[in-house]
Amino acid sequence: MLGSIELSFWATVFTACLFGAMSPGPSLAVVVNHTLATGRLAGSYAAISHGIGIGIYALITAFGLSAVIEQNPVIFETTQFLGSLFLLYLGVKLIFASKKIEEIGLASVPSSSNMLAIRDGLGIALINPKILLFFTALFSQFVQIESSFVDKIILAIIAGGVDTLWYLLVVTIVSRSGSMARYQRASGFFDKIFGVLLVFIAFRFINQIVLG
Repeated sequence: MLGSIELSFWATVFTACLFGAMSPGPSLAVVVNHTLATGRLAGSYAAISHGIGIGIYALITAFGLSAVIEQNPVIFETTQFLGSLFLLYLGVKLIFASKKIEEIGLASVPSSSNMLAIRDGLGIALINPKILLFFTALFSQFVQIESSFVDKIILAIIAGGVDTLWYLLVVTIVSRSGSMARYQRASGFFDKIFGVLLVFIAFRFINQIVLG
């Protein structure tokens, strides 16, 4: 065990955060654009600042849910159930999504710098409400009344750390000719895998809630 949460739960959080980061979207576009516009260093700054933004969201979510537990357990239990349904919805949506390849908005940054990369990486993480919804749905299954301060910090570190490492890998991939196109072609496969994972996690949580 690590903190007061079982090791298997940490593995679940890690895997969900990893596949969440791997799913193409606006965050990927920002990191890719700064890498292409200025180079690997700017892309790395965008990746790191994005990971910090994700970690901030995760930290707020973890401590916010803890406060809800203390103030009103009924609301928290409702959040847990609705969170499980939201994860289930996301999973089913990804599994049955069309196979079309979503083109990433490449080269849409006319000029870049390290500071702009930091600003955009952090900004795209903090202005995306779907991130907060995702972490609320996911973390509501892990944060409990007995969860320690360390547990919540670790949750945030895992979320932010996994995101940072993934996008640093993306920067390396983008720096190699042709690799980004191959990743885009495989993005549908990643979405299907992430969808199956979310459905599995959702059913597992719903089963735990029902059996209490």
